[in-house]
Amino acid sequence: MSDAAPLLKTIANARPGLPTVVEHILHLPELCPASHNPVPGSTLTLRYAAGERLLELFSLDTYIDAFVAHPVVRDMELFVQTVAQDAANAAGVEVTATADVRLHRVRQGQRVTVVAAPELP
Repeated sequence: MSDAAPLLKTIANARPGLPTVVEHILHLPELCPASHNPVPGSTLTLRYAAGERLLELFSLDTYIDAFVAHPVVRDMELFVQTVAQDAANAAGVEVTATADVRLHRVRQGQRVTVVAAPELP
């Protein structure tokens, strides 16, 4: 669990018996002030089959903002792994996190996909 994990909130799913797939598409801010990465247009998608709880939208923004200048963002793979695990732990279900990242000063992008299951306490 990351130090930002407590910022990630959930709400009750009003219809937990109805099969529902949720995708949150987050537009990433500049997370690294030194490298100015990622650049605008970069996204992180969180996808999960809803259970009893849903990730709360406003807390997702606050949670992602907590990673600005955080040591985790030095490595985008670690950032996506961290977010996937925190989201799975919060929602109590398997979460697939996919980052589509555009990078400053290189002519390439990066896609990182992580599938995380909730960790047992």
